[in-house]
Amino acid sequence: MMFGWILLLLIVLIVLRVRLAFALLLVSLVYFWFADIPNQIIPSRIMAATQSFPLLAIPLFILAGNLMNKTGMTERLFRFSTAALRSVPGGLGHVVVVVGMLMAGTSGAAIADAAALARISVDEMEKNGYPRPLGSVICAFAATMGPLIPPSIMFIIFSWLAGVSVNRLFIAGAIPGLLVGVFMMITILILLRNKRTGDAPVRTTLAEILTTGRAAFWPIIMPVVVLGGIIAGIFTATEAAAIAVVYALLVGGVIFRKLNATLVWEALHETVVTSSAIMLIVAASYPFGWILSAEQVPQGVLAYTTGISENPIVLLLIVNLMLLLLGMIMETTAVLLIVVPMLLPLMASIGVDPIQFGVIVSANLLLGTITPPFGILMFTVCSITNVSTVAFQKAAIPFYIAFLLLIGLVTYVPAVSLWLPSVLLD
Repeated sequence: MMFGWILLLLIVLIVLRVRLAFALLLVSLVYFWFADIPNQIIPSRIMAATQSFPLLAIPLFILAGNLMNKTGMTERLFRFSTAALRSVPGGLGHVVVVVGMLMAGTSGAAIADAAALARISVDEMEKNGYPRPLGSVICAFAATMGPLIPPSIMFIIFSWLAGVSVNRLFIAGAIPGLLVGVFMMITILILLRNKRTGDAPVRTTLAEILTTGRAAFWPIIMPVVVLGGIIAGIFTATEAAAIAVVYALLVGGVIFRKLNATLVWEALHETVVTSSAIMLIVAASYPFGWILSAEQVPQGVLAYTTGISENPIVLLLIVNLMLLLLGMIMETTAVLLIVVPMLLPLMASIGVDPIQFGVIVSANLLLGTITPPFGILMFTVCSITNVSTVAFQKAAIPFYIAFLLLIGLVTYVPAVSLWLPSVLLD
């Protein structure tokens, strides 16, 4: 009963647009006050949350991505992909998808990827026959590959919450992330076949492909270095994040000679702002997690949902709908920190591997970020491209359908996420 009032208070604070970290801390204080529990538990829980070696990877991967963007590596990837794919029908649409894949292997941050893609590609796509809303949609959906294709900030947080291997989660997200790109390309081809949009194929020479490929060599190799080291067991995910930062500094400063003190400072500033927001929510959620455990909320969720149905197919559908709804109205980190501890016992009871569950959660939350009313990726891209959210949503309908198909595959075909880790790590 006590938790019901606490949850209601949290919902009210969120509706009133109170910052989630402060809302979580406030409801924790209220609970501890009325339950006559010493408030000293709150700072001890906050300190415990932040003293985690795996979470150190979050600011490091964000910094690596910011350094890549500051030194023009994204533009190099775009030019190479353009040269390689413009001879294919709908080439520019496929270019954005491929660049999204390559960028996904550097930072794992969807918002940064979406902003970079929107700035460098939408104007060019509009000049070549793509309606501006459709170009914006392609950029937003391409950015969703960032938190699925390793490295992934979302997977780092999930692994910390669920106590599973972050390396295994990284590898588990690779195939679903690539499938996002494949489904997007198929959708673009279908739209072209119906003559609703698209650019005409443009013949490119082998020399042009080789020239742009040579310029993009170092950015392309970065994900190979990071993932190769993780798969080979040479370093952990956190160590890989540090190596990614060093790699970006060396490539940007020594090889490309475009990195200076000002750009490094800007990258550091953006990293501190982004990672501080994430870590503040992580720290504030830990006392709230203690409340969930004390009130036996996970056990209650298990009993309630299995009371509705014991069919795993039905339960997974309910969980997917809940995750998608929460992803539409809440920040993804917040949903992870609040919901994952409650749902893990339910998933275990129906035989869902926690690694697969991590991919299911991530896919649903990512679809929420491009769905009204509060889809952060949708608003980020629309603000850059000056496209209305209504026009965005109309153009996005085929891509929503494709993404829902992907979620269905990840949910009901475990091998989509579990096969590759079993091959590479077992």
